[in-house]
Amino acid sequence: MNKNTVIFRNLTVKFEEKMILNKLNFSFNSSSSVCVIGEGSSGKTTILKSLIGLVPIDKGEIKINGCKIDKFNCTKVFPHLNKFGVVFQKDALFDSLTVWQNVMFKKLNLGISKKELIYQSNKLLEKVGLDSSVSHLYPSELSGGMKKRVAISRAFSDKPNYLILDEPTAGLDPVTTNKIFKIIKELSNNSDVSIFAITSDVKSALKYFDQLLFLKSNKIEWLGKAKEAKKSKNLFLKEILKRA
Repeated sequence: MNKNTVIFRNLTVKFEEKMILNKLNFSFNSSSSVCVIGEGSSGKTTILKSLIGLVPIDKGEIKINGCKIDKFNCTKVFPHLNKFGVVFQKDALFDSLTVWQNVMFKKLNLGISKKELIYQSNKLLEKVGLDSSVSHLYPSELSGGMKKRVAISRAFSDKPNYLILDEPTAGLDPVTTNKIFKIIKELSNNSDVSIFAITSDVKSALKYFDQLLFLKSNKIEWLGKAKEAKKSKNLFLKEILKRA
C-alpha cells in the first residue's frame, strides 16, 4: 500500500441524531486527485471536516497513513494535520498581513530572516501563476481569484502530502474558475501531493480530476474514474451530468 494513504471505512457522522454521512467507504493516496460532488446537504463538506478533525466520528474510522481515527481517538488526527494543506471556501486570509506574510504565516516566528521568507513565498506564488509584484500587497488589494491562489500557496508552505480544497472556485467567474482548476491539476501532476476537493462544479470536476465521488442522501451513489462517469448507466449520475 502507498505510504501516503487515507482510508474511509464505514464512516458515519450524525448531528443531533440526524444522519449526515452513512457508512462511507473509499480511499485515496498520493499523486491522485479526487473530487467529491453532491447537492446541498448531501454531506460532502462533512467528509472534509471529519478528515481534518473538525467534526467527531460516530461510527467507522479514517486511517491516515495507517493511523486509525475513530470516535474514541479523534485527537489522533492532530499530529497528522501538518500533512494537510487546507483551503476553505472562504480563503481566510489575514487582512492585516501582506501576501508574503499570509503565505508564510506558519513560519513567521521561527527565526527565519524576512529575506528568506519572502524568497520562499515568491517560489510558492510562482507555482500558482503569481509573480513577486503581489508580495507586498494586502488581501483587500487582490481580486477573488488572486486571493484563492494566495490561499493555495499558503496551503503548500508546509510541503503537505495532501491538498484539501473546499469549493475552491465558489463565487468566481468561469474564466478564473478554469485558471484555478488548471493550477490544481498541474500541482497534482507535478508533485506527490494528493488533491482532495469538494465542488458543485460538475463540468470542472469531469475535466480536471482523476476520480469522482458522487454523494446522494448522505451515501456514496457513484465512485469511479472521471473518464468513466459519462458511460455510467446510473440514473442519478445521468441526471447530474445532464444538468451540468
